[in-house]
Amino acid sequence: MLPRIVLASLHTRKTSATLIVVAIALSLVMIVGIERLRHQVRANFASTVSGIDLIVSARGGPMNILLYSVFRLSDPTAGIRWDTVEHLADHPDVKWWIPIALGDSHRGFPVVATNDSYLAHYRYGRDQALSLADGQWFAGADQVVLGSAVAQRLGYQLGDDMVLAHGASGPAIIEHDNHPFTVVGVLSATGTPVDQSVHVSLAGMAAIHSGGQFRSGLPPRPGQRADTPDSVNAVMLGLERRTAVLSLQRELSRYKAEPLSAIIPGVQLQRLWRMTAVGENALRATSMAVLLVALLVLVSTILAALEGRRHELAVLRAAGAGRLAVYGVIVGESLLVTVIGSLLGLTLLFVAQWALAPLALAEWSLRLPDTFLSVRELPTLAAILLAGSLAGLIPAEKAFRNSLADGLTPRN
Repeated sequence: MLPRIVLASLHTRKTSATLIVVAIALSLVMIVGIERLRHQVRANFASTVSGIDLIVSARGGPMNILLYSVFRLSDPTAGIRWDTVEHLADHPDVKWWIPIALGDSHRGFPVVATNDSYLAHYRYGRDQALSLADGQWFAGADQVVLGSAVAQRLGYQLGDDMVLAHGASGPAIIEHDNHPFTVVGVLSATGTPVDQSVHVSLAGMAAIHSGGQFRSGLPPRPGQRADTPDSVNAVMLGLERRTAVLSLQRELSRYKAEPLSAIIPGVQLQRLWRMTAVGENALRATSMAVLLVALLVLVSTILAALEGRRHELAVLRAAGAGRLAVYGVIVGESLLVTVIGSLLGLTLLFVAQWALAPLALAEWSLRLPDTFLSVRELPTLAAILLAGSLAGLIPAEKAFRNSLADGLTPRN
């Protein structure tokens, strides 16, 4: 009987009930959506630097080094000399090394000059290796391999020619039209900045900058090969032993040939999350405020409806209903509205994720979750349902305290 009473009561107030359902749904979209986005962004950032023990660059701010060398979110600083790179490659603690030379772009996408170690040793996600969706890795100074987002956005096919430009961001400074590149491969999507990058060989970078002069502007050193640059912006290192990270970091900070900085990517990521914690908490507070407003509207709506339901509740009590039954009707309405609103919110969020997933991957290299509800979100959902139930307690107590005589006596 009680469920029928609850449903009938909501049907008579379907307009106000619908508005409350929508408000709760939007509140849940904000709360769960913000938390999912925060978790996914952190996971994507962490997956981008999987397996890298140290990143070595010219002396500079650790956060800036991380942002430009891994995430392409900042302009690169001065490079480190090639003989320093060779010193790192020959170090007994170094298992593998990946040189990174930046500073050029193609139609807004950054150009990354590197070598075969990039394909062999770069890892993302849970130790996943890079792979080619089409074609092959570059083998010459006039070949280029595109990230998946670059190929998709610009519509390049294997065999197409393209021209790089000097300048890492903003309008191109110099078009290197005297040395066009041919697309020979396209990398599989990774959900990392690799998708947004154009990859060429160090020899190709040296070729378009006149025999190795590409960052420092210095003439080639005696004995320097023409197919190597005079400097690179960063070197990613994988070590033989993880326990050697701190000792090698200290050693490189005292390197006498030139000033160097060696950063641990995981440590800098934690610093980044601490810096962004204020913004994250502000977004959470905003979404919680929206939910609170929706619950207050729910309480006020039930209270306002009680005046018109005095006779109904009095008849219910006259039929023998006690406190538990009255609470069951009022709190049941509140809980049912909250459940419907939560299900609607989760459905809206799932549809939005499904619709925006291709765009997020292509535009921002961000993989959106494809789940309707994860175990991690169950406490949040339970808290929302509990809050919705508690919102009906005040109206329920007021309804119970209305006397039978007051409810059955008509008022002039």
